[in-house]
Amino acid sequence: MRPDSRPSGRSSLRYLGTVLILLGAIILSACGGGGKEEEAARENAPEAAASAAATPAATSAATPEEGAAGATSGPAAAFAKLESYRTNLHFTLESAAADASEALSLDLEGAFVAPDRSQTHVSASLGDLQLEEDSITVGDQTWVKTGDNWAEGEPEFQLSDFSPGYLLEELGSDQLRVLKSSKETVNGVDSLRYSIDRADIESLRNLGALFGQDVDSENLPEEFNVDIWLAEDGGWPVRLTMAARGSMDGGDEMSLDFSLDVTDVNDTGIDIEPPA
Repeated sequence: MRPDSRPSGRSSLRYLGTVLILLGAIILSACGGGGKEEEAARENAPEAAASAAATPAATSAATPEEGAAGATSGPAAAFAKLESYRTNLHFTLESAAADASEALSLDLEGAFVAPDRSQTHVSASLGDLQLEEDSITVGDQTWVKTGDNWAEGEPEFQLSDFSPGYLLEELGSDQLRVLKSSKETVNGVDSLRYSIDRADIESLRNLGALFGQDVDSENLPEEFNVDIWLAEDGGWPVRLTMAARGSMDGGDEMSLDFSLDVTDVNDTGIDIEPPA
């Protein structure tokens, strides 16, 4: 992408940022409650809590020990402990009211080695605008590839902005216990899968009311599904997906697909060096 077209590239970033914020809002809404407030409410209203626990949408298939795959501080903290990994992200966003040329698409491949090395390749498009970007970070230095040349600079896309740890930083084991889970193997890792849809949001909204908490679902799209896979051993995010259709926050009709996979966890063969 030429420098004079960069403002349009930043517009696409704003679209993406808005949707990722929505993704976080959906997860937080679905997981509203939990923690000390929920425990206090159960002590003061045991009958209401017992009734809520019997609600199918709020019944977890995992015990507290299994919930969050044994992690006590949530998937973001577990992800931060990984020594190395690779990520693969795919994202598309289309508006029914806009021309097809305004559809946003992004593919990102990244790698990380603790404590401070990362490498990212991004392919993004917004209509006729195209962006290919490679960047390498080692310590406090970052290099961006332009054409065939590397130079120190600031990339358009930071790997940390697309980290599942960043997206799930407010999600803790207390909230996960409220959700149903099932065991699956994904990316070669034994995992617990947590699924959320609008029906779950509505049920959890009623559950939150029992505990005097408000779970706002007014700004959510008409149809959406969020799935989170956490490693049984360690509790770190293995996969995160989202599909949404409908009006978002009272705006235009939108169609969104998002997937993020984490692979090669703690692989000592991942090597990230400064560019030659």
